[in-house]
Amino acid sequence: MPKKVLKKIESTTDFSSIIERIKPASEHQSMLSALVYGRSGTGKTAFAGTWPKPMIILDIREKGTETIANIAGIEVVRIDVWEEFEQFYWYLAKGDHKYKSVIIDQISNLQAMAMEKVKRDENLGDHDVFSRRNWGQVSGMLQTWLFNYRDLVEHDAHVLFIAHEKTIEGEDQGDEQIDPNIGARLMPSVVGSINGAVSVIGNTFIRERTNVDDDVRTVQYCMRLGPHAYYTTKIRQPKESETIDTMVNPSFDKITAIMRGEGRKGPKKVVKKGE
Repeated sequence: MPKKVLKKIESTTDFSSIIERIKPASEHQSMLSALVYGRSGTGKTAFAGTWPKPMIILDIREKGTETIANIAGIEVVRIDVWEEFEQFYWYLAKGDHKYKSVIIDQISNLQAMAMEKVKRDENLGDHDVFSRRNWGQVSGMLQTWLFNYRDLVEHDAHVLFIAHEKTIEGEDQGDEQIDPNIGARLMPSVVGSINGAVSVIGNTFIRERTNVDDDVRTVQYCMRLGPHAYYTTKIRQPKESETIDTMVNPSFDKITAIMRGEGRKGPKKVVKKGE
């Protein structure tokens, strides 16, 4: 740092404004950013419907909001081209809105939308091959704008990304990864960035149980959250709290309770492959 800058900082004697902002960590209300992925019909949109209202859902060519259509406080905006995705961000970032939660559904479809924009900008036909530079352009667009939307947490909005599920075979990831990895359906450079940018990553799935006594079949909508051998999952929580492996009927309130350390105390359990 230049000496003249240091001298200016050292000459400051009124620290009252910064001291007033010092608070215990427990008093800082942080907004939640999360990524949830899974197969179609496994409860991703239903989980989104549990987030704080008023809520805005950016429908990226998904048209799958029927399951939450009757919940009060949810509004939907259809996004058909990439330019609309950028435009709506600037509206939200301005801060002159009522929404407590922003849901992007789905970012897998958003990747296809970014590819279409690159094709238009580069005058590529439908059958023209994407070059490495073109893929780099798509990656840059997605990383830049997904991070922009993630940063809406700094404007007092919770942010949830929804994605389809993708299995990456071991040989596609190099010698160090021999097992398949299951995560969001995005190009590797993008999924790696967004995984590190959010506080929670959940995988939705349906679990079926049959009672051996009366042969009655029950269906549970679940979300993987704890460490797993090949499903990409994550939840940031106090170290002394026990990690929950699977949550039945996942909701925003249940997730945030775990992050506050309100769950059970005890050692963390690592799920082994095949469990």
